[in-house]
Amino acid sequence: MATITKTQAGTYRVLIRKSRFGVPQLIKTFTRKVDAEAWARKIEGEIERGAWRDVGGADRMTLAEALKKYQTTETPKHRGAKVEGYHIKALKEEALAKTVLDRVTRGNVRSLCDRWIEQGYAVATINRRLTILHAVFECARVDWHMTGLSNPAEALKLKGATERERRVSSAEITALCDSSDSPWLPAAVRIAVETAMRRGELSKLRWSMVDLDACVTKLPGQITKAGKTRGVPLSPESIKVLRELLPAKKSKDEVAETSLLGGIQPHSITQAFGRAVKRSRAQYLADCAKSGVIPAPDFLADLTFHDLRHEACSRLAKIFSLHELMKIVGHTSPAMLLRYYHPDPEDFAMRLRDVAMVAASSMTSEVMP
Repeated sequence: MATITKTQAGTYRVLIRKSRFGVPQLIKTFTRKVDAEAWARKIEGEIERGAWRDVGGADRMTLAEALKKYQTTETPKHRGAKVEGYHIKALKEEALAKTVLDRVTRGNVRSLCDRWIEQGYAVATINRRLTILHAVFECARVDWHMTGLSNPAEALKLKGATERERRVSSAEITALCDSSDSPWLPAAVRIAVETAMRRGELSKLRWSMVDLDACVTKLPGQITKAGKTRGVPLSPESIKVLRELLPAKKSKDEVAETSLLGGIQPHSITQAFGRAVKRSRAQYLADCAKSGVIPAPDFLADLTFHDLRHEACSRLAKIFSLHELMKIVGHTSPAMLLRYYHPDPEDFAMRLRDVAMVAASSMTSEVMP
């Protein structure tokens, strides 16, 4: 039987000893005696049925507290710490965040997902939040010694996340660069579409990582998403852009640790790109109205800086094989690379036509005397 004693503070302390069941001594304090008795009956019943789990404090820590602890101890280790922080902030504002970890169920999480869908959140955004929830519960279970805690976000991901297939035309790139108010964005855009480097990699690129004579950039693991060193070949166009950026009247040693893009931060690239898209689209619409031309609905519309990486992968795929391209762009699986490769059907048709023409020419030469 559980022992219930009244403390000097007027609360009720419950002590449960069930060592013969392999259960450690359990202690919990309640404001009301009726709650203490109810908890004692519940726990003793679970122990005797073999259903009790050692949640190690998960019945006292709320989801909001767990998210805060996770953000303090784990998030700083992640490359996408800033973006992850935004999602954690949103999760902490949910009503479910006030629930203790042990009471958060799979049904609760599913209901949360349904509400996010009704509110118009993208599937990709919801899946990112589910990934964070899964990581928080795993961290609590493994690192915070809440071994009996179940993970309500286990294997819970929404299907139907749309994969972007947006190609960026040369005309759009020119318009964006011409309308940008940033001294660094035009160079960032041109290098990105030629090399498939990520926004974060470009912002951290130093001249010491670039070999213009060998036409290659060596990205150290500290700045790549996968944490692995990667060599990126430089096209003649990217070499031209880099030579224009090269500081004048400075020695090689002075230039070595200088940022290529003047120390611009990743979020600043995104903001400058967004301004350039709006400005160039507005100019395009004005030019169309002036000349009486019907504007194309997708020209300079719905563009993100990351679309440049998609475009670069599709262009480089015409030159390099699958495994070579994976090494260049830093993808660890062919499946991931295929999400970035968006070929034009017209290119396939042209290749088929060329093959047919070669075959026809060969047959003609065979029948000639």
